[in-house]
Amino acid sequence: MILVALLGPLLVLSSTGHTSGTIVTSCEACHEQAVCHHTSLMAGDITCTCKKGFSGDGLICTPGHNDAGADHHAPRRVRRSYPTSNSNLAHVRFNCGFYECADGEDCITVDGIQQCADPCKRHTVLNEAWRSTNNNEGEKHCDRNVHWDGYYRMFIGNQSVSMPDKCVESFMCGTQAPLWLAFPHPQQVDAIVRSAVCASFRGVCCWVQSQPIHVKACPGNYFVYKFVMPPGCYFAYCAYQPVLLRPEVVCGRSLIQVGLNRTNLEAAGLDATTANLADPRCNVHEERDGMVWYQVERMEGTCGNTLETNGTDAIFSNSLFVYHIRNVSFTRPVSVPFSCAYPLESETSLDVAIKPYLSLKNAKVGKGSKVGSNMTLYRNDNFTEAYPAGGVTLPVGSVLHVGVSVEESETERFVVVLEDCYATQSPDPEDIMRYYVIQNKCPTEFRQVRVEESGSSLRARFSALLFLYQGDYRDVFLHCRLSLCDQRSTSCTPVCAKRKYRSVTSSVPLEPLTIGPITC
Repeated sequence: MILVALLGPLLVLSSTGHTSGTIVTSCEACHEQAVCHHTSLMAGDITCTCKKGFSGDGLICTPGHNDAGADHHAPRRVRRSYPTSNSNLAHVRFNCGFYECADGEDCITVDGIQQCADPCKRHTVLNEAWRSTNNNEGEKHCDRNVHWDGYYRMFIGNQSVSMPDKCVESFMCGTQAPLWLAFPHPQQVDAIVRSAVCASFRGVCCWVQSQPIHVKACPGNYFVYKFVMPPGCYFAYCAYQPVLLRPEVVCGRSLIQVGLNRTNLEAAGLDATTANLADPRCNVHEERDGMVWYQVERMEGTCGNTLETNGTDAIFSNSLFVYHIRNVSFTRPVSVPFSCAYPLESETSLDVAIKPYLSLKNAKVGKGSKVGSNMTLYRNDNFTEAYPAGGVTLPVGSVLHVGVSVEESETERFVVVLEDCYATQSPDPEDIMRYYVIQNKCPTEFRQVRVEESGSSLRARFSALLFLYQGDYRDVFLHCRLSLCDQRSTSCTPVCAKRKYRSVTSSVPLEPLTIGPITC
């Protein structure tokens, strides 16, 4: 049975009288070892005072001498109010005998001896799954019957947890009136603070203020608590256990789906079959491979969908509400919000390849002149000193350095290729009596002819030894047939090996060139 003291928080009032006790609204709030009587402090007030031989505030009386000067004997009025100031959330320091403890230390019993110690290193593990904020079994656990001593670190299974610092509904945490911190946890490590504690009951978050406790933030992102006896039963300290549902969201073109892992749901004490969207009529679900899936049409207003735009995306949002297992009474479900953002910009491509071409059907075709070209005999192997036009006399075995060039405006596209180069004893390039030094773009004799350049630009060069090509000492004329090659469409560089040529080009032939006479 809940004590009548649950009617409101306990507020400390100053008093100059000698009467010690707690002002209540009914004698039913007094401890069995307390005396209930009216007081003259305020008309209509009722006070609970511990009997002789007991000490306490009248709500809780324990064997021992009454001490009117103690803080916990100060009269307290039971009122419904919520702590609005965090003045209690201040750093405190403790004394231990004749010594003052350092910041972050308290007077703790270690090996039977009280001494200043760090509660982060000297604490008791409190591992009780029924304290979880996810537990709504409503069992009547009561921390008033626990002998609290020192500091405690809270666990649920292998998970380190902390007290909730937000309102917890009644009948959660395995008790009727869950106890939670009235203010946020301290942020500064190595500092002990004093914080108010609230008890929830009958839909009121802070129906009663329990006795304050001390809290310390520890390295490693956990907290320790110096719990004290609460004002009555059934009060119990809560442990906040986050619900790790890890939802999966699939943003389809026409449907949005949200999936929850059934194992995670059951571990959190939630029933997947009870879930619904913002519109409670939307609760159709399907289970696949251990996941429970809910879907909603991607349309504003459907099942409570909202639609917002931020300039770059259209955002559809909703929330899934999942209820606790075996819960048939009114309670707040766990909310699982989700959103899908769809970009407002889009790109598309035509899946048909379009290849343009210039139609020449019925076109009138004219004929232009052939490309201009010239051929030069050089004195040196770097092709910089040319012989003058006309005849030249050279000894047998001399090296002939020959260069050709073509006048073409499309310098980036066309290159000149040496097709055939040969010697005759007449200036007629059509003379059938000829001796080939280059044939089919390759030297006829690699020991006597070397192609310096061909098929790489609008000029070509080669070197050849001068011999008696027809067996007698007569004038020699050199002729070359050239071609232009389109290097964008094919490879234009001749490939020669062992006097055999492998054709790789498709060239446009040019008029043959002639130099000479060359007299041996």
